[in-house]
Amino acid sequence: MVVKNPFKAESGRRFLSPTKARRLSLCIIIAIAIGAVGLLFLDNKQGKKYLKPSTSIQKKSNDNIILASSSDTTDIQHRPSKKGGDAVGSNSNKEEDGEELQLNAAVDKFETTDTMNASPSDSGNPTPTDMSMEIEHKSRAYPIWIDKQRAVNSNSRPYGWCVSEDLASNVKSPKGLLFVKVHKCSSSTGAGVTLRIQDGLSKRLNQPNQNQTALAHGTCFANYDHATARDLRFEKRDPSQSFLWSIVREPAQRTLSHYFYFDVSSRNDTATEDGIMTVLKFPTHPRPWHPQHNYQSKYLDLPSQNEQSSSSTERIINGYDFLGVSERMEESLVVLAMLAQIPLTDVVIFSSKVAGGYGYALGQESCVKLEKKWTTPKIDEYILGDYQKANKDDYLLYNAAQRSLDKTIDALGRKRVEENVELLRSLQQQNEEQCASKVTMPCPEPEDEQEKREHIRLVKESCYFSDIGCGHACTDEVLADNGEKEWASILSSSYGQG
Repeated sequence: MVVKNPFKAESGRRFLSPTKARRLSLCIIIAIAIGAVGLLFLDNKQGKKYLKPSTSIQKKSNDNIILASSSDTTDIQHRPSKKGGDAVGSNSNKEEDGEELQLNAAVDKFETTDTMNASPSDSGNPTPTDMSMEIEHKSRAYPIWIDKQRAVNSNSRPYGWCVSEDLASNVKSPKGLLFVKVHKCSSSTGAGVTLRIQDGLSKRLNQPNQNQTALAHGTCFANYDHATARDLRFEKRDPSQSFLWSIVREPAQRTLSHYFYFDVSSRNDTATEDGIMTVLKFPTHPRPWHPQHNYQSKYLDLPSQNEQSSSSTERIINGYDFLGVSERMEESLVVLAMLAQIPLTDVVIFSSKVAGGYGYALGQESCVKLEKKWTTPKIDEYILGDYQKANKDDYLLYNAAQRSLDKTIDALGRKRVEENVELLRSLQQQNEEQCASKVTMPCPEPEDEQEKREHIRLVKESCYFSDIGCGHACTDEVLADNGEKEWASILSSSYGQG
């Protein structure tokens, strides 16, 4: 009799015995477990590098942190690395620098692609979570200026910061509309807005029906020079008679713009990978217009007797009435107008750099062709690593300014701010359509000497000075009705009553 093997299937295939099957299953489970532990180890090892060289900055939500971004704006080209010292495309793609008024970026928000829930690093370096907590702690919602003053003195005037020049000339206690003009941080835009506010408010407060706030000598004093807050002694300002503001920019973008404007465009040097790396690595020149590590923090810092117990970011965020963000210019201008209680028409200007890719070099008193910025993978990797570490104060300040802008928008009412951003866009479009053909910008200049003399005359009529606030007279005329309506609305509110 043939006895069938119980472990042999009818098809002829053999099965393992129960004991062997259990052993094989156990081996498979152990192998899977070992593989999973290995993957976790590799992931954890990568996680310690809280910003990997491949990390990109994406527009989405600025509740997270901007650690670094070497090529996150459209005005930067990316080029392949070449041998050290070689010029990279030095004869092509020259274009306007990226300091223009950005009127198409109302809600530019960013996040890194890395996880923002990392645990503390074993190496002692701050994690994104650590940084996020510090940013949250150091940021604040800026109050409406008159609200802050009336909390101290109920008799405060709504425009107490609009004082005449003779009052503001007291260096022991600076007064007036004070703008700290940081190089390559949309500084020409900020200076133009400062002069528009000075001009518009001076005219309104000296109308016959504004006697309760009329100026004794006609014009609000405004500061808009390139000088550090320390040199201007703004830490000693009178808060009840001054409005202090400035604009910050993503640190790597500012440094690149600085190099391409001052070294490449103005001095006609050839841009090289080595030249850019040198500026990023060794910016140690003591002059305020030359690149330095943590340039913006040093430029804006307000000295204090207790500097050891506070950071520069804390002194700046708490010491200024407002900090705008260059990459979020529309929102920044709207919030500035709402905090200072001025019409939006006063922050409508033409970009100083919209001149066919030319810029006006004050030191040379001439026009220069602006070369477009570019980077290489080597530069990008450095910016995302050592540059960020060397400029940690600037990145903390930039992120705290971003967060403060969001907190202020929430305090003012996000819907109101968004509506005002749309209104600002409409006013800007109206201004461009009706005034662009009537504006004479300093650059480019005509070659014929007689035409050049006439051009210079027209520029002086068109601009407040240099390439700042050009076309302001036409803007005032075109937007006059809007300005009057806004001003009447402001005066009828509790903030506008003297």
